[in-house]
Amino acid sequence: MSTTADVLRPLGMLEKLYPAREILGVYNSVIVTATYHVSVKFEDTTLRAAIPGLLRQHPPLCCYVVDGHTAEPKFGRLQHVNARDVLQTLQFQQGEHLARKLQELHDQPWSRGPKPLWKLVLMREPQSMSDCSADSVLHIALVYHHVIGDGLSGIAFHQSLLRELQAMEQKGQNPQHTPELISTPTSIKLTEPIEQLTSFPLSWMFLMKKILEEYAPRWLIGHPTTFWAGLPTKSLDELPYRTRIRIVTIQPEKVTCLIKASREHAVSLTSLLTAAIASALAIKVPAASSFLGLTPYTLRRVTGISMDEMVNQSTGFETTYPMGILDNIRKSSSPAERLASLWATACYFHQQMQSELGKCPKDNLVGLLPYVIDSVSFYRKKFGKAREASWEISNLGLCKPSPGPPSKTWTLDSMAFTQGAQPLGSAFTVNGVSVQEKSLTLAITWQDRVVDEDIIDAVAHGFTDLPDLLQHKAPTESAATKSH
Repeated sequence: MSTTADVLRPLGMLEKLYPAREILGVYNSVIVTATYHVSVKFEDTTLRAAIPGLLRQHPPLCCYVVDGHTAEPKFGRLQHVNARDVLQTLQFQQGEHLARKLQELHDQPWSRGPKPLWKLVLMREPQSMSDCSADSVLHIALVYHHVIGDGLSGIAFHQSLLRELQAMEQKGQNPQHTPELISTPTSIKLTEPIEQLTSFPLSWMFLMKKILEEYAPRWLIGHPTTFWAGLPTKSLDELPYRTRIRIVTIQPEKVTCLIKASREHAVSLTSLLTAAIASALAIKVPAASSFLGLTPYTLRRVTGISMDEMVNQSTGFETTYPMGILDNIRKSSSPAERLASLWATACYFHQQMQSELGKCPKDNLVGLLPYVIDSVSFYRKKFGKAREASWEISNLGLCKPSPGPPSKTWTLDSMAFTQGAQPLGSAFTVNGVSVQEKSLTLAITWQDRVVDEDIIDAVAHGFTDLPDLLQHKAPTESAATKSH
């Protein structure tokens, strides 16, 4: 039981969405995994020794949700964090891969009551299991509830963890001295809810459009344009919660090629990746007349909250890909024509993205949340309806090493960002993150049976084939953009 003194503050309008999804069993966790090359013996007691410093740096790690089933949930402070609750070690079976372990972790629900909403999972590659004293490859996965952090929070956490490990290395600290029951700081202050940090003005046109889409009878507004989005949403009895993950790795030299080409065409890397998704689907789903993509992005630039903090300040915007764009992709036969249509699609998305960022926080989807009276009912009524998007692409960008001398024993090789199955969300999600001067990891996640495997294969190949496709010379820019 929590006491009044334990309660830190009520959940904000954005934060209330995440306990509701957990209650319905339609979203469990976010996972950001860091893969290290370690040249010394490593035990989970080393991670335990880093916990006190992490609790001081990131107050959300000291929290749980009080009254989560009510209309007014609150953040409560944990007086202690038990290392057994937040540290777990998993062993790979022969032939098992990281994606399989992450699938299992995403499908695990959270414990009820005053328990941490995060945990660290240590995983060793098969060749590192018997002897972790030299040249070990370790995966350290931060599994956390979306209510305490967005995707960028995972990067912030891992950067803090690496600093703690480096500090212990420099001081020669003995990790055996850390107790199992770790006290949290007595004074904790959470970042204010997003609605207290900025306003979200809505124009009448934007608001009326959303109201009509949600409530107006079909005889009044006609039948909406249908876009491909895999299987419609179904109850969890009909379609059980089971996460599927496909990890695609783009090697450093090829990442450099993608970034260089994107800059030459005045678009972002996310724009290029989005165009690759649209192009793959347009060919693989020839019956589709349109797609709708959902792109989350951070509001930290608006609120002024540092990228080093653990908070959830994410929003998103929708982009429709009409028949004209799909036709332009489908009629492309040669590699040069495919490249031209790819850049045309990337430019189309980039313009949409720039327009969205230019007006933010005006006419933002977060601005509609005051009209959501009951978050559980809001999500429950989505069962049995068409999905909200064809895909979601969330690119965390670049994880840069912490300033200061590099560690002699710890080398961050790569990162992976994954989300669990989304029974009420898009057909699939693409989650990206890269490490400076290292690889780009793209994790495709979906609910089992919602999307055919060959469609996921096509999207994955669309990413891996990009560097080779960029070697071809596209027709003139004017020819490439005629359809727009």
